[in-house]
Amino acid sequence: MRKRYLLAGILAILTLAGVCGIRYADAHRAVLQIDARKTPYIDVRTGQGSSAVRLWGGDNDSRSWFFLPSCVQSHKIAVGDLAGCSVWMDGRRLQEGAVFTWEEGAGYRMQIVGQEEEVQTYELSFMKSENIPAIFIDTASGSMAYLHENKENEETGEIRVVREDGNTEYQGRLERISTRGNSTFVYSKKPYGIKLSEKYPLCGMDKGDKWKLLALCREGSKMDNKIALDIAEQLGIAYHIQGTWTDLYLNGEYAGIYLLTESVSVGDGRIEITDLEKENKRYCDDIDQAQTYQEEDNKGYLIDDEGDITGGYLIEKDYPGHYEAENCGFITSAGDQFTVQEPAHASARQIQYIQSFVEDIDRMVQNHDDNVWEYLDLESLGKRYLTDEISLNTDAGLTSLFFYKERGDDTLYTGPAWDYDNAFGERNSDTESGYDYDDNVRNICLQEDIRLKWYAQLYDDARFRQYVAGAYEELLPYLEELLDAGIDRYAQQIRASVGMDAVRWQEMYGAEQGAGGKFADFDANVKYTKYFIARRLNKLCVEWGVAHEEFVPPSSGEMHTVTFANRDGVVDVIEVMDGAEFDYLPEYDASVYQGWTYRYNDEKVRRQIPVYDDILIYNSRWM
Repeated sequence: MRKRYLLAGILAILTLAGVCGIRYADAHRAVLQIDARKTPYIDVRTGQGSSAVRLWGGDNDSRSWFFLPSCVQSHKIAVGDLAGCSVWMDGRRLQEGAVFTWEEGAGYRMQIVGQEEEVQTYELSFMKSENIPAIFIDTASGSMAYLHENKENEETGEIRVVREDGNTEYQGRLERISTRGNSTFVYSKKPYGIKLSEKYPLCGMDKGDKWKLLALCREGSKMDNKIALDIAEQLGIAYHIQGTWTDLYLNGEYAGIYLLTESVSVGDGRIEITDLEKENKRYCDDIDQAQTYQEEDNKGYLIDDEGDITGGYLIEKDYPGHYEAENCGFITSAGDQFTVQEPAHASARQIQYIQSFVEDIDRMVQNHDDNVWEYLDLESLGKRYLTDEISLNTDAGLTSLFFYKERGDDTLYTGPAWDYDNAFGERNSDTESGYDYDDNVRNICLQEDIRLKWYAQLYDDARFRQYVAGAYEELLPYLEELLDAGIDRYAQQIRASVGMDAVRWQEMYGAEQGAGGKFADFDANVKYTKYFIARRLNKLCVEWGVAHEEFVPPSSGEMHTVTFANRDGVVDVIEVMDGAEFDYLPEYDASVYQGWTYRYNDEKVRRQIPVYDDILIYNSRWM
């Protein structure tokens, strides 16, 4: 008898556990709903809440898409509240409580019939991400229009971060969201800055309340910034910035693949130096209303300050145009513009102090004074230089070059590394030589323009050069593994999300200057990234006398078609092996035609760019 009761109890427990398991699995699924406007959406439900994924695209005859996050782990969609409508999928009526299974690449016709017999028709397809978390942000207004008008505009909202396994990592109030970026702000796909209402270690990164969402528009492989930040971390740059890919949803609409990164800012988990801005706020009750001043070579705020002003400072070498838009900064006697990022409200005395400190260092650099290393940290400068040189960062010395100084420390440190969307061969120029593979390994140092000349001046310093070469040799095994397997692992991790991004932003890719990379195909862009790094490492190994086996750029051995055309039709067709360069361009009348460009992105043809896909090269007539 006791055994019978015991068996019954065990069965009851197992049944309850099964039900709980079903409910748990049931909670981690996608549910089709119809809103009050008779518009379909997918309610992505997890054990900790739910978020809406809106249908993207047009209605009637144009294609619409449901872009689903990684946490939706199957192709099954439950049918939920249909708001009193009749919903048909390919002629089959969907009943509430039923389950619909979709197929990758398939097209469906959804018809929604309202109570008054009005019909909405959608030609739609489904795509699903894999392997990366999702961020859902809902703004207070429910729209992004105001934020997209101006980088100064900001809103509050709510944020929810869902891991790829379906668990909600973080959800709460968003204190601020705004657009950001300088040259990247011009793209349809905007980058963003966000501020949480509390500090939190999102996606396993260091705790913080300020975060950036990089749109990766110029990156064909979507890896440039990530690889550069990884290199900086591997080199051991202090306060290095971490980043991880994520799918971003804004007010329910899929916004694409982004790189979520820590911010370049002062604070715990970021650049851990004295918070001089916090001290300034103690001395000025209404600091946000303080007046600014501007002199010929510096600018800041007309506020009182007290105490030690020797730190902490976070400054940035920046473009003249960017400098003009900032409230705090200074110009050296050599004409280099530095913006003062922290303290954000720097007093005249503070500005003059850090200006004088940097001016003294600049004078020692220009005079080749060996004492410079007593005031300019060699290791941090060398590591940042190395990150810039490996990636051939064409913004090096122009913008996003950060330095910081701590209180009571008479040393200026370089870092963290930041902003690599004009690196790894993505940047084009107005000449056929371009920036990609200039045989002069010090390309980024010797440009005669508005660059800070410290790299170029110090490169001939034996101590600096020796440090750089040694750090590079120690880093080389990591770079070898990156080429052998690391980039392929990254490609597999983000492949599904990149596919969704390409569909979501298909009108931008190849149409907006520099957007989408060198090729329309993701794998071709991945090969190009590997090709660039392999070529770059070969050059640097020779430059610094580092023994190595030749790095071989990738090639499948297949042949690709290169078609040359103009408005009158096809001019010529050639076959080029995968990964090979070509040294042939058909002749043309320069009084009639503008010159050969890649049709995909309208960049000028450069013969040192390899062929990794069938391409069309076009010659436009002069207007």
